[in-house]
Amino acid sequence: MSNIDDIKGSLDVVDVISEHVKLQRAGRNYKANCPFHSEKTPSFIVDPSRQSWRCFGACSTGGDIFSFVMRLDGVEFKEALSILANKAGVILQHDIPMSNKNIPVEINHMTCEFYKEALLGVDGEVARRYLKSRGIDQKTAESFDLGYSPRSGDSLKSHLLFHDIDIDQAIEAGVLVRTQSGSVRDFFWDRIMFPIHDMNGRVVGFGARGLDGAMPKYINTSATGMFDKKKTLYGLHLARDSIRTSGEGVVVEGYMDVIAAHQHGFDNVVASMGTALTPEQVVSLKRFGRSFVLALDQDQAGQEATLRSLDGAWKIFDQSNFGRRNRDPFAREIIDIKVLSLPDGKDPDEFIRSKEGDWERVVSDSVPVMDYLIPAVSARFDLDSPGGKGKVIEVLAPIFGSMDPFDYDKYTNQIAVEINANLGSVKKSIQTNLRKPRFYDRSNNDLYPQETNDELHVDTPDVLVDHLFVQMFAWPEFLNVEALDSVNPDIFHKTEDKHLFINWRKFISRGIEDDVQAGFESMLDGYLKKRYIDIRNKPFIEGEKENIKLDFKYCMGRLEERYLKSYRSGMFYSEAVSQEDFEVKLAEIDKKLREKKKDLMI
Repeated sequence: MSNIDDIKGSLDVVDVISEHVKLQRAGRNYKANCPFHSEKTPSFIVDPSRQSWRCFGACSTGGDIFSFVMRLDGVEFKEALSILANKAGVILQHDIPMSNKNIPVEINHMTCEFYKEALLGVDGEVARRYLKSRGIDQKTAESFDLGYSPRSGDSLKSHLLFHDIDIDQAIEAGVLVRTQSGSVRDFFWDRIMFPIHDMNGRVVGFGARGLDGAMPKYINTSATGMFDKKKTLYGLHLARDSIRTSGEGVVVEGYMDVIAAHQHGFDNVVASMGTALTPEQVVSLKRFGRSFVLALDQDQAGQEATLRSLDGAWKIFDQSNFGRRNRDPFAREIIDIKVLSLPDGKDPDEFIRSKEGDWERVVSDSVPVMDYLIPAVSARFDLDSPGGKGKVIEVLAPIFGSMDPFDYDKYTNQIAVEINANLGSVKKSIQTNLRKPRFYDRSNNDLYPQETNDELHVDTPDVLVDHLFVQMFAWPEFLNVEALDSVNPDIFHKTEDKHLFINWRKFISRGIEDDVQAGFESMLDGYLKKRYIDIRNKPFIEGEKENIKLDFKYCMGRLEERYLKSYRSGMFYSEAVSQEDFEVKLAEIDKKLREKKKDLMI
């Protein structure tokens, strides 16, 4: 992950802009008077879901957090990067390597392909039988890139050496390990392999299940620069679109739970990989939906994980943890967490595969957090012992800090009934606990992990923009200046991409040089140079001149269409124009969209 991604992953556009502009809630967005021109009615719209802002008034500009700081402070991209890095606590890497090869990504991808081939080979017979016994078909296995690590313990090492992969880099990636004797062997062997992808589909690590009773049953890649179990959700790269479309995601515990759900058509399911749901994972989920159901195993360990997950979830709302965001009265609307209970103590995998299982019904019957927590927590303590009722309230109190007043009354009454206590005493005890420091040591109580992480979101790559840049940089002689001049740079959402395009257009306008790559590189510095090098090393598509130009036109058309749709959506929250002007402008946008749709029918 680059420093730019680190910054965008640590800062939220609403938080950054609200330090300078008084924002008001407007549906799912925020509005304000534009800070860049004088106006009496709000035309400035901030979109948390897209992590973007736009002025629909006189400025008619927009962008991300970098473009906001650049315009606000009158600085270039490099200076804005430094300002936001300081705010995010990110240490900038000034010495950018000239090679863009992401070695861990390449090694993980190569390893994944090796395991997939091994699953289909002679040695993978036992693994294939196991997957078949669990009802996993070939299509699903391919969708999740399932594989097998051979029993020999050095087959992957030999494979990587054959492909000239540096052993130390493979060890750093977590797929090989150096023993105490100094020898190097495969980290996984004789196990079914579950490649773990980040939300963008890159393989960042592996989970592995032992065969024939091998213990431990499951092991994972050790923490690496790419893989942090606390920040990763299994299956999110396949579930994100479904979660975004439906507005709801379901969180299960294990790999097989996710795989079974997706095979049966429930594509909005992800897994916390055997751990409690962490605040970092909750933050990742928030990018795609607002409602989530915890469907963890209902045995004792599953109930413990559910309680820990809920603790992690409500940390998102804790004022001492997130500051400004949590003083927003609308913050509690960001996420709604429910809990699912499965019958007969079955785990999600078993229930989904069973004939009597009605997964959709069970999910729809999930109960709000507090309806689950109050009886579950009350059952953990001896209510007749000294301090027993107080311990229940001590555990439950933190979530009341971000609760709607009407829900507050409902659930304080429910607690009073559950623990057979006076309502006034319950309310007083809750308020007392809310004034205590939130995270303090409670020995032998794993409901309260001490570590916390304030990462807010992770910026995602734009496949369409990447493809466009790859082709544009590979075939400069096929694209004339007029074609580039006709492009509105605002169609690029990310500031770094916008400025990379502007610089390329400026460079090409001088005429095609003998060494285009070196010539353009010399114009760039820092992260724009790295971004260019990253793109230039991606594979490009060869073809006839007219086909390349057609591809360019199509990509630009798609980006323009996306920009127009985004602009149209934001217009409904702006108050800067009269109803008559609004209707005229809306008609213009709709006309452009119809024309663009017609143009895209290539």
